[in-house]
Amino acid sequence: MHVAVYCSSSNQIAEVYRQAAKDLGRLLGRRGHTLIYGGNGCGLMGDVSSACAQAGGQVVGVNLQKWKDSGLPNADNHQTLYLENLSERKNYMARQAELFIALPGGIGTLDEAADIMARHQIGELKGYVVFFNLNGYYDGLKMQMERFLSENCMTEQSTDAYRFVENLNELSKLL
Repeated sequence: MHVAVYCSSSNQIAEVYRQAAKDLGRLLGRRGHTLIYGGNGCGLMGDVSSACAQAGGQVVGVNLQKWKDSGLPNADNHQTLYLENLSERKNYMARQAELFIALPGGIGTLDEAADIMARHQIGELKGYVVFFNLNGYYDGLKMQMERFLSENCMTEQSTDAYRFVENLNELSKLL
């Protein structure tokens, strides 16, 4: 299975999230999945990709051309693509992956996850986003999604576009 992972590239992120990213990477690698991610070797991006590669998985980094010579791309990538902009990167990842996982991250992670949910909602994708809600990281988003439903801004059918899981065991059942 080709799995896209969206996550933080910050090296300042809490160790509990870094460990979870490594655990996810090892799980993907041991199961023979292909990881598709943002391509950087920093933060959770570097943790998940290096762990996946070291556990035998294939790793495809999808980076931006402007960062090609920055030293940011991860040396553990089996393949690194350099695209012109974020729209191209999101389109590539959406076309290649079958499942999409959001680890803790910021605006970029939220943007990528929202894009996948919108594509799913209009029938462009069958895959959905799994929010890894470790330590309640996505509790606020979960509440907002529930409000979308209760305020009739989203239909019940739209909830097919995402899942929330609390731990790696729950996540592993979706792979």
